[in-house]
This record gives sequence, structure tokens and C-alpha cells, in this order.
Amino acid sequence: MLAPWRQLAEITWSAPQVVAHRTVRMATGGWPPNARDRREYRRMVAEKGTAFTRAAVASAWAVPRAASLVLSESLTPVHRTVTANRRRLSRR
Repeated sequence: MLAPWRQLAEITWSAPQVVAHRTVRMATGGWPPNARDRREYRRMVAEKGTAFTRAAVASAWAVPRAASLVLSESLTPVHRTVTANRRRLSRR
């Protein structure tokens, strides 16, 4: 029952860090963007669609049961993407 709350807390903590890192890269990257920045920009756009599509599919296919389990299954793809981005971008 606590898993969805933990996921929401981690998303709430990680998403602003990812946005801040990417915003700083855009502001300081110069024009035209180098190859690394172009890859990151493409990834930034593509991953949102993928994560939210997976979340929609997970919630659509969730077997009717406790709301916390359905919410957890729906949040898992977004949570996985956001926390992976935070870890990856914090290493740079």
C-alpha cells in the first residue's frame, strides 16, 4: 500500500532535478547544440511519450483490484524513467 506513495515521492524529488540539469545544459550549451546535447534532447522528447504510453497501457490492463495496486502499476513506468534520468544526469 505504501509503494505508490514512495513512487510519487521519488518522482516529486527526481523530476525537478532532471528539469534543472537539462535547463542548465540548454542555457550553457551554446548554439548549435553539440552531438551529446542533441542526443539528450531527442531522448528527452521520446522518453516522455514512451513512459506515459506504458503507464496508460498498464492502467488499462490492470486487473480490477485495490486502487493502490493499480496506481502503483500505472506509476512504475514513469517512476522508472524519472529516477533513471536523475541517476544518469547526476553522474555527468
